Amino acid sequence: MTEKMNMWRHAERDALIRFATRAVVPAGFGYLDADGHHQADHGVELWINGRFTHVFACEVLRGNRAAAPLLDHGMHALRENLYDAEHGGWFRSVDVSGGGPLREGDDVKESYSHAFVVLAAASALQAGHPDAGELLERALAQSEEHWWEPSVGRVRESASADWSWTEPYRGINANMHTTESLLAVYDATGDTTYLRRAVRICDFVMDGARERGWRILEHYTERWEPDPDYNRERPADPFRPYGVTIGHGFEWARLSIQAHVMAWRAGLIPQAEISRELALIAQSVRDGWAVDGAPGFIYTTDFDGTPITHERMHWVVCEALNAVVVAAGAIRELGSAGVSLAGLDLLDLPLRRWEAEWWAYAREFLIASPGHWREELDRSNRLSERTWTGMPEIYHAYQALVLRDGDYAVGFARATKEAAATRRG
Repeated sequence: MTEKMNMWRHAERDALIRFATRAVVPAGFGYLDADGHHQADHGVELWINGRFTHVFACEVLRGNRAAAPLLDHGMHALRENLYDAEHGGWFRSVDVSGGGPLREGDDVKESYSHAFVVLAAASALQAGHPDAGELLERALAQSEEHWWEPSVGRVRESASADWSWTEPYRGINANMHTTESLLAVYDATGDTTYLRRAVRICDFVMDGARERGWRILEHYTERWEPDPDYNRERPADPFRPYGVTIGHGFEWARLSIQAHVMAWRAGLIPQAEISRELALIAQSVRDGWAVDGAPGFIYTTDFDGTPITHERMHWVVCEALNAVVVAAGAIRELGSAGVSLAGLDLLDLPLRRWEAEWWAYAREFLIASPGHWREELDRSNRLSERTWTGMPEIYHAYQALVLRDGDYAVGFARATKEAAATRRG
């Protein structure tokens, strides 16, 4: 990547943070509309607050002093406003003043959202926040008690406010962000328990993708039996769409490469093997990129690769960029020893060309002005709000701008910390 592009990435990162400050509301961080103002029909949502708090922790690690009060604000929201002091765990959403759940059903507990509490706490711990250790301990205890299923090595989905009912559904999305949070905990604490769990989840997903032509099945029953028809009538659902989610192919490939390289470096496995992940990246590109006559990644396909939802989500491009950066780093470090699947030209994937092409796409179509990204476009790359309204948060875009600065096989907070130390040194 050229020096000019690196300078642009850092300037765009600064602009994103300026955009994100508009999300501040009394109880935490609100849901931003397309113009960067709080969207009044949303409250303070747990997943968004976890993501913003993580990002501001990364900025503190970067040396941005202005991010410290924003990190404090997010930590207070997670420790106080969104926490259920009666039953434990975190509400899905509260009103902007912190007075309690916004609407009926927002007291539901979700492992997906809880994973971002763990991520935020782990990143804040690395940033030296005084409340991070207590929050991380609390969040991990809740996860251990209510979400982790040791018999299968994955997490369940959701529960009622008092934990008396759990949803008879299991999903890959919640497990994906759990994996991300487990890797962050390992970075923050060095406890290999969490790294081992992350590898175990990744192996389940990678082996399943291999069985399905390098496409990931997202939905399962309570007993982890495949449920491929789940949400067939909701192909554009924001969290549980029917079929294959292109962006998750990239995100899982990136997480699995990172997890296996971390485990190899820690001496937990004899060799980091990344063939499955490279095959998943290649298939996601074939199924998703410019398959309908226009540039951009489509949102979902059927299980044979037939396009279903043609909208282009900004986060998919961001995760594709992250995946190829991580893949290139792993190939440099591991060489052919990390790629053993016969019959696949995995070492010859045009990773650098893809990265350049996808950044060019993002700059032409997704970035309306510095720091102001469009959440979703239609199949003609015009603004769409079929699945998402506004621009809820900046986490995916921010992380795509961060990854090239540090070690490819660590979490974003640690990568930011190491990159900042290198600049200072």
